[in-house]
Amino acid sequence: MNTITIPDAAGGWEAQSRGLGQTEPRDILNSIRAVLYTWDMVSDALSWGANVRDVLGALPAAALLSEAAFTASVSADCVMTRYQAIKTSSMRDVGAGAPYRLAYNLKTPAGAQIAVEDVGRWFADERGRPVRAHGVLRVTGEDAASPSATGDFDENAERGICSRPRMVRAINDLCQEGQGRRAPFAVVVAGIEGLPEINLRDGYDAADLVISAVARRLAENLRGTDLLARYIGGKFAILLSSGETEQVDVAVRRLIRLTTQDLVPTHTRAIPVRLRAGVAIAPNHGRNAHRLLQRAEEAFDLAAGRPEGFAVYKADASLAEARRGAVTAADEIVAALNERRILLAYQPVISAKTGRAGFYEALLRVRRDDGTIALPAAYLPIAEKSGLVVQLDHRVCELAFARMAAEPELRLSVNLSVATLQDPDWPDRFAMTLKRTPGVASRLIVEIIETIAVANLDSLTGVLAQIKALGVRIAMDDFGSGHTSFRNLRRLGIDIVKIDGAFVQNVARSADDRFFVRTLAELARHLGIETVAEWVEDAETQKALQGWGIDYLQGYHLGPAEVPQEPLLLKASA
Repeated sequence: MNTITIPDAAGGWEAQSRGLGQTEPRDILNSIRAVLYTWDMVSDALSWGANVRDVLGALPAAALLSEAAFTASVSADCVMTRYQAIKTSSMRDVGAGAPYRLAYNLKTPAGAQIAVEDVGRWFADERGRPVRAHGVLRVTGEDAASPSATGDFDENAERGICSRPRMVRAINDLCQEGQGRRAPFAVVVAGIEGLPEINLRDGYDAADLVISAVARRLAENLRGTDLLARYIGGKFAILLSSGETEQVDVAVRRLIRLTTQDLVPTHTRAIPVRLRAGVAIAPNHGRNAHRLLQRAEEAFDLAAGRPEGFAVYKADASLAEARRGAVTAADEIVAALNERRILLAYQPVISAKTGRAGFYEALLRVRRDDGTIALPAAYLPIAEKSGLVVQLDHRVCELAFARMAAEPELRLSVNLSVATLQDPDWPDRFAMTLKRTPGVASRLIVEIIETIAVANLDSLTGVLAQIKALGVRIAMDDFGSGHTSFRNLRRLGIDIVKIDGAFVQNVARSADDRFFVRTLAELARHLGIETVAEWVEDAETQKALQGWGIDYLQGYHLGPAEVPQEPLLLKASA
């Protein structure tokens, strides 16, 4: 029996005497009513942590399979869904994801309401479009009042512009009416094109004048039964009460023409207006406000570059675009491998005690034909589906070993996919590659993802033992979803756990996240396993983690992932 110190959820410390096997990540997650999730925004599939039924058991199982099904459980009077928070974000993914944070209510089949906080990061493809989100959902109360981030005050009501909550309610009211008579209506998301360029060239005051002019022109040219709301930034949501396809086509073309036909005078110049719009028609494209706005956003993306300036949502068009993108990405991966355009970016993993780099994580990058560098979110999902990920992993190892051979003090970690680890020929190739670069194995760390490790526990145990026999250390990435017990960490021979950044990024604001991270750190320390905290984005978080005994820190605040411009640029300290 070991005596360990378990932090309580309020941030204090409570000494408890218990066996190490009695406290596991799943128990800790349940104590703070939190569950991790990953959302594949291309396929719409949701993946949840092992304790999802413990936390969200009041929802039907079908509601957890996809984002569309999950969104259908979001209370109709909530202002923003996860999709809308991500799509309307002003943040950009520059390699480590872009944060989002929102609160909303979930409704259960029994009519109860579950208040939740949703915090995470979204990751972009090569065009900067969100393709994956990873976060933590935390239950904050039940039968709570609906949260509202923006309130319901119609500050623009006198100008014919309503608040976003009122727009959501109006759409949902029409959806309810339409259940009996099936009367179609349309939801439009319209956005000003080139607004960032106007901000840069003419200043924010000029951009504000353009936004105000567009709002006024839209309001003046809508029918009395229609509704206009500021959506976010330079985007507007429009409810067209009559949604027959022919009428919508005429109405949207008319709105675009009347809104853009005159220049907007500003203190710098008269600025031309360009407007793009995406249209969703109820009930065919959705039966609640959140779904219809999401479909309108997707149509807005499809409208980019079209001469008419708008598009109506079509499921087959979205699928066709996704398939074309997948084929193009697969071809680009093959070309990049053949043309030696696979690169590595290196992010420092800082020792919490010394403040110096303990090691660097080697991260995949692809140099495009035009010389720009693509992030892994643009290629890895396609590589995994097309079977190319094994070749990518092999090339990453070759590049990492070569740099370590050139820099005798450098320690690196590399990420390996389950497809690579399960390839029967890979262990021998890996060992041969290491033999060609003597002295590298003892400075190398192989990272595997927690959920993958647990799903393939039996098959991976032997492979990881072979890797460790070569002198290589093993790290478990994204640790904390509740899948892995500490007993399995020992079975797999894990040397380092990287605590999932979905919890780390919020420790400065959330007592529950502080509780989770501190408890994992304490338990890992008693097992002799080192810890890395990911997604460290500010000094306050860094200071807290250092005080809790975390061994290593990683995140943009401590150093971004960068492709070195000169040889032997990186000098890691042991």
